[in-house]
Amino acid sequence: MNDENVVLEYKKSLVQLKEGIISLSSMLNKSNRGELYFGIGPNKKVYPFMISKKTLADISNEIRMNLKPLPIRLDIEVVKIEDIDVIRIYVEGDDTPYSAYGRYYIRVDDGDIPMTNSQLQNFFESKKENYSQWEEKPTNYSYEDIDEELLIKVIRLANDKGRLNYVYDDIGKALTKLNLITDDGKIKTAGYYLFGKGKPLLIKEANYPTDTRTEFGEIKEFRGNIFECIAEATSYIQNHITYKSDIIGIERIETPEIPVQAIREIVINSFAHSKYAVSGDFNQFVVFKSSVKIYNPGSIYKDVDPIRFARAEVGSKIRNILIASVLYKCGYIDAFGTGFDRTFTLCDKHDVKYEYKNDEFGFTFIFYRNSAFENDKINDKIKSFDDKILFEIRKNKYITIPELKNKLNKSEVTIYRHLKKLITDGIIKRSGSRKTGYWEIMNDKI
Repeated sequence: MNDENVVLEYKKSLVQLKEGIISLSSMLNKSNRGELYFGIGPNKKVYPFMISKKTLADISNEIRMNLKPLPIRLDIEVVKIEDIDVIRIYVEGDDTPYSAYGRYYIRVDDGDIPMTNSQLQNFFESKKENYSQWEEKPTNYSYEDIDEELLIKVIRLANDKGRLNYVYDDIGKALTKLNLITDDGKIKTAGYYLFGKGKPLLIKEANYPTDTRTEFGEIKEFRGNIFECIAEATSYIQNHITYKSDIIGIERIETPEIPVQAIREIVINSFAHSKYAVSGDFNQFVVFKSSVKIYNPGSIYKDVDPIRFARAEVGSKIRNILIASVLYKCGYIDAFGTGFDRTFTLCDKHDVKYEYKNDEFGFTFIFYRNSAFENDKINDKIKSFDDKILFEIRKNKYITIPELKNKLNKSEVTIYRHLKKLITDGIIKRSGSRKTGYWEIMNDKI
């Protein structure tokens, strides 16, 4: 049995649980790992005590509530030392600094010392520098792994916005213009996440019929680069919220319950500020009966309230400088920190309630849905568009959504929404495989 050291701590009993959690935080801050035993004294003598499943659950809850942020690895187990059961806790994590019960500690030999203000400041500054290194890190991908069509589109948008003065020549020069190539010609990690063909990013989407995840709902995973994921997440939410339809003159006007631009602002914000280096966590987009929740790993820097960004009281704190710069150049974001202001203004204008939550894991923005839209009854004139869809299906049961879009001169989002409602109402159904599928009209009384 080893002596206590910079990564090993012994405690006689769970009476010292708080002190043990403090030791975990200080070992993580010093060495990015730590090992803690309950039932062993500093003299390495073993002290037996009662251990149950509830004991382990209580320890886990205490750690999760008071060790911030939660380490990437947390093992709690019962092991035998000299044929006596003791509790072993092992942690790993590099998201320093870690706090215990609201304070920060550093390990010195086998002791836990409170951090000074200068030590803590150095941790945060180092953390910012280390995260920037993730974007700058060279990859082994080649130009063949870059989506050139997407890159050309982004360069074109940046020129149109007046934020770049460069006529596209080739992939290497374009990525260099966007500061996405290292000095020795390697594609930076940020460049591959923005333009990579190999789907570097995983996001999760879900749609639930109630306000909890207990009811069965649609759960979906999507892989793509940042631009592909922005398009997918925005489209997913648009396709799962409700629209109110009005006839104004001879035109049908559709109004979403949540302004589409507000949704887009928060979706883009979630990718601009996401903490991509965190393993096991993902950007999430979840539609509930009463709300839409958008989550990204990584909390807002220093827990600044977004309302302060909107009021221009503080400047935007950017986690992903290279990614945010490209999104700015092509017009996805206008100026750093203004996205919240536009979102709040749009929500207030359209009477959409919202809230946001910032914790040690990440940032969540919540739009509250409008039940009045769900109860809105579309009149007979509006139903005529469903008739047009049915007419096209009768002519060609293999017709696709893009073909319906072209024939009916509506967006794919609108076509998808009407098809979804026709399916929900039992009027049509989709049969066959994804590639060879076709439409069946089940109830032609509409």
